[in-house]
Amino acid sequence: MADSSDLHSLAVLGAAGERLVIWHVNVGAAVGESRLSGAWVLDGSRTVEVESLTAGYPVVETGEGPRIAGAAGIVDVEATVETVRSAVESADAQFAEHQEATGGKLTRPQWPVIVPPGEVALPRHQTGDPIRPVLTLAREFADLADAWASFESLRLARPFLVELGGPHARPLPLAVR
Repeated sequence: MADSSDLHSLAVLGAAGERLVIWHVNVGAAVGESRLSGAWVLDGSRTVEVESLTAGYPVVETGEGPRIAGAAGIVDVEATVETVRSAVESADAQFAEHQEATGGKLTRPQWPVIVPPGEVALPRHQTGDPIRPVLTLAREFADLADAWASFESLRLARPFLVELGGPHARPLPLAVR
């Protein structure tokens, strides 16, 4: 079982009229269970419950919604993807340098393809369905977290790449504003 320090979640939030949809996604260590770790549909007036489900979590919004008190900021999706791509590019450059220095006998890792949320080939939401856009974005973040975990596994398997992020697998690096 994963240590609680390995669990890093975010909350995907969407609004439709008076209803709020919240979906938690584990973007930390893969723990052998679904990264989608909880879903709620609440009346927007239930502020205590909404705040308890978002307090301390970075929030990803599916569109314009209410500002949530206590959230750990809003995730900048584009900056998060850019951070992930930059880490993969840095590791690839470090790999190329190491390969050249050691005579070119290493096999280049098959780095994961980083697909930004919103560009994943998942069924898009239907008009009037308040749950589907939140679920779709949550799944896309779960896929991004899986790609990041794959990258971290490849990085940690090569001692000369450990210096790029330390000796332990890192959670998905979220850009939060």
